[in-house]
Amino acid sequence: MIKIDKKYIVGVDIGGTWIRVAVCTSDLDDRNIKIEVTHTLKENELSISSSVCELLNKLILKTCIKKEEIIGIGLATAGPIDLEKGEVFNNANLGFDVIPLREPIKAEFPGIPIYLINDCNAAVLGVHYFEAQTDEKDNLAYVTMSTGIGGGVICNGHLILGKEGNAVEIGHGVVEPRSPFICNCGAYGCWEVYSSGTGVRNRALYALRERKLNSEILLGIVKNDREKISAKKIFQAAQDGDDLSKKIVDDCVFYTKVGIGLINNFYDCTAIYMGGAMMNDSNQIIPPIREQFELDPIRFTINHPPVIKVTSLKDDVGIRGALVLVKYKSENHPVVC
Repeated sequence: MIKIDKKYIVGVDIGGTWIRVAVCTSDLDDRNIKIEVTHTLKENELSISSSVCELLNKLILKTCIKKEEIIGIGLATAGPIDLEKGEVFNNANLGFDVIPLREPIKAEFPGIPIYLINDCNAAVLGVHYFEAQTDEKDNLAYVTMSTGIGGGVICNGHLILGKEGNAVEIGHGVVEPRSPFICNCGAYGCWEVYSSGTGVRNRALYALRERKLNSEILLGIVKNDREKISAKKIFQAAQDGDDLSKKIVDDCVFYTKVGIGLINNFYDCTAIYMGGAMMNDSNQIIPPIREQFELDPIRFTINHPPVIKVTSLKDDVGIRGALVLVKYKSENHPVVC
């Protein structure tokens, strides 16, 4: 690490599978971003905060920086979050109903400001700082399509947070009110049910039980072991002409159009950046969506359509956003004020 100004920022990205911790000089020079990663432990309510502290201490040792040189820690986590208490609550993927974060980390690193943020709100900050064009920055959205669906929005130059930090829970917007498919949140017909990786897999398994569409190609890919069916294999089978998989992918794309249209109606975005594991098959998702909003946007949005892009930051978008949060907070940047 190149020591420039003796000031450092820490970013943390907490997900259901991985915890990522980064340290960087306060100028956020790409060359100075150092990251450590571990699996998300779920042994008890303090497992995650303990892992964060362990990774951060490891980074401090490796980079030879001092705790007093750290100007802040940005904690980006899957939500919902309680900003006041500094904890996660009602999360289906982190193992416990309530997970304290700020207080146990503060006990290990006293005197360092700690900022908690929803992971997708962090991601839109990462796009804002590292990637967005100048004319996109004031009205910008980020959508992740992965295990679930989430989003973050900057509107009129300000990050939208809501009363507890959980605004823009777009994945749980109901796009099909009479849907028979129940989401992990308990509601029926959420966007997440149709277009997330989990939703795509679950709907394929449901369709297989119904036996209404030919699925020989998909079953051939998984060698008739339905447990091996994944969103990736469904997209592969759809490309190879599997009828059932094509229907599932078509629905995924259609409801993504609905979701993007709603985001644009609500926030009037200049650009919407897409990320998450589902973008590994972006060649089957993004082109028809771009075509829709370029040629016939009125079917899904009344406002002028946004530019649709795929983030180049990939898996680093959340951790970079956590770093940006601290930088912007320390500078009183209007986006987070």
